[in-house]
Amino acid sequence: MKSEHVKIGKVEKDIARIYQLFDDFVFDIRLDKKNELHLRLLTEEVLRLAKQIVGDNTVDFWFEGDSRIAYICLASTNSIDENKRQELLSVSSSGENSMEQGFFAKLASMFVIEPPAEKKWSLKEYQAELLKKREEDKYSQEAWDDLERSLVANLADDIEVGFDKDIIKMIVTKDFSEALSTVNSRVPSITSRQIIVDSDRIKDSNAIGRADSAIEELGLSKKDSFHLNLLFEETLGMLKEMTGEYSAVIWFEKYKDQCCIRLTAKTDMDMNKKKNLLDMSSDGTNSLVKGFMGKIRDVIENGVLGYNNVMKLQQEYGGGYVQYGTMGMYSSTEGMADTGIMWSLCEYRSSLSEEMENASVKEAWDELEKSIVAKLAKDVVVGIKGDRVDMTMVYDILL
Repeated sequence: MKSEHVKIGKVEKDIARIYQLFDDFVFDIRLDKKNELHLRLLTEEVLRLAKQIVGDNTVDFWFEGDSRIAYICLASTNSIDENKRQELLSVSSSGENSMEQGFFAKLASMFVIEPPAEKKWSLKEYQAELLKKREEDKYSQEAWDDLERSLVANLADDIEVGFDKDIIKMIVTKDFSEALSTVNSRVPSITSRQIIVDSDRIKDSNAIGRADSAIEELGLSKKDSFHLNLLFEETLGMLKEMTGEYSAVIWFEKYKDQCCIRLTAKTDMDMNKKKNLLDMSSDGTNSLVKGFMGKIRDVIENGVLGYNNVMKLQQEYGGGYVQYGTMGMYSSTEGMADTGIMWSLCEYRSSLSEEMENASVKEAWDELEKSIVAKLAKDVVVGIKGDRVDMTMVYDILL
């Protein structure tokens, strides 16, 4: 579902049209009241950002998505000339942009003053970068504090800013998965230290020992700590089987009644390596993909390879290859240069239950029933965008 585009010249003048657009979109996708409130709050924050960036320009504003995942979209031309840019930079006595205070202003500066050298910027990558730096770098800690105070950063599941010539586009993602309703809408009471693993050193790393120490920081019961350790070990096992090069950051978060394991990774997936694995299979299918975490790994690898490459493999090796990679997917968007993929345990379970008459689906259901992760995690949500992978395992704390 995609709403009409509204051109914003002055936010105050166009606010009635924008809220009518919001009401129509919410009605069309049949969003419930709680999720409508979250999306409205996020929309108001995005409009506050739009007010800062409009200036002499107009900004295109629209919604996309459905009742499971929604996108708030902004697009603008980056037409500020160099004299105007220098004028903005010289506002403060320091010669630096006085707007550049906090996370919200960082987003505004991408539209108003000077886009970064990279063609894309992502909230997820920004968070991972700050997590790596904040223990050693005082200014990174301040930036992290700004991020935690930002309503838009806490309500959004991701924010992506893309640059294409003179067009700047921002997509704010809101995922309405029940398991994410707490962990993606509030600041965690405790965030553990980070565990960094990469494909070169994962087998020799002391990741399990570092996870024990990180989980201890959460102050959980012995049983909850044990369960989180099991989930971490399953995650680590999946990473060890990945066929591409990658660097991943893993950490734990604690909320009032829930904990989660977060993973953000950058990966370089090689189609030839994937093809070689299939060649090793006696029947030329993905029969090597066994177990629930193997299915997640397959989703990640297929997602990073991209739709066209996966379809080439499907044509060569037969239809079974893509089957499990599509079950459990629930949304994608063409808003940026590449298509994003979202996958969840809950959607996968639901997809399997609808096709139980199929023998291979029955086998996958039996694997799911035996899976430690499927038993312990409330949900597992995987997002893939280009070469970046984000995974959240949500765990309900025992009462």
